[in-house]
Amino acid sequence: MGNEADRVITGIVQQEARLDLALMEIIDDEGISRTWVQNNIKAGLVRCNGDVVTKPSLRVKKGDLLEIRLRSRISELQPADVEYSVVYYDEHLAVIDKPPNLVVHPAPSVKGLTLCHGLLKDFPQVKNVGSAERPGIVHRLDKDTSGLMLVALSEKGYAGLTKMISEKSVTRKYLVAVYGVANRPFEVDAPIGRDPRNPTRMAVVPHGKNAYTRFRPVQCLEKVSLLEAELFTGRTHQIRVHLSHAGFYVLGDPVYGNVESRLLAPRVFLHSYYLELEHPITGERLFFVSPLPEDLDECWHILGGGDVVYPTICA
Repeated sequence: MGNEADRVITGIVQQEARLDLALMEIIDDEGISRTWVQNNIKAGLVRCNGDVVTKPSLRVKKGDLLEIRLRSRISELQPADVEYSVVYYDEHLAVIDKPPNLVVHPAPSVKGLTLCHGLLKDFPQVKNVGSAERPGIVHRLDKDTSGLMLVALSEKGYAGLTKMISEKSVTRKYLVAVYGVANRPFEVDAPIGRDPRNPTRMAVVPHGKNAYTRFRPVQCLEKVSLLEAELFTGRTHQIRVHLSHAGFYVLGDPVYGNVESRLLAPRVFLHSYYLELEHPITGERLFFVSPLPEDLDECWHILGGGDVVYPTICA
């Protein structure tokens, strides 16, 4: 049967809401479903201000302290063959190029293999790095997003990378195509949280977590634009939510796109193309580039775009 490990997440309610919705906001993980949260509440795994609560519809108030005990079966996370590319690795960290349609780590609503299963196969030492549920993971990409990602391979590497990401000293840039003409640089500094109208989505909301993204144009066509997006925080669906808030819709995005944008790309047109950091152990300056994958590059040319000149590299 395997061993079970409990992970406790706590958080302060930011505004009055149903208990299940407030917990989804605190957990902040795209792999967590509302049904799963409700089942955990009914199972007595949630406390509000120290008291066990079992009713998902309970109204909680701003300032209430919520605690949820997440139970997972460590034995279910086994090494397996998973397709992804290794761009760089050393004793302490790896940079991988994640393909689309690959979930980074297991979650209650995730079925099938994840990147973590592949990491355990290719880097067995990662088993003891970070949490048992998310070995080596210091940040993540959405399932549909392709491109570069950092992974810790040692405890020292994990501590260093998580600190650097928290301090915003890792440069992370993406290429994203949108419906709309964005011919000038702009930035979005707006908090992100669960959409109160649809808890499976994220949205810009007053009580959300701080989120900041900077955008600049790469190529502009008649109706669509290719942008460089630089992340300064790492909220769920941040780039897609911030662009929608600014009036632009990521091509191929079935969640935040509009009718026109959804039909113009084979998948979400979002690719993590650039990573730059100071090695947390050696201090060496590292940078990595991943060109647009074939499907997105072909899509951009079909739309009428030219060869992509990568702005950070050519600046």
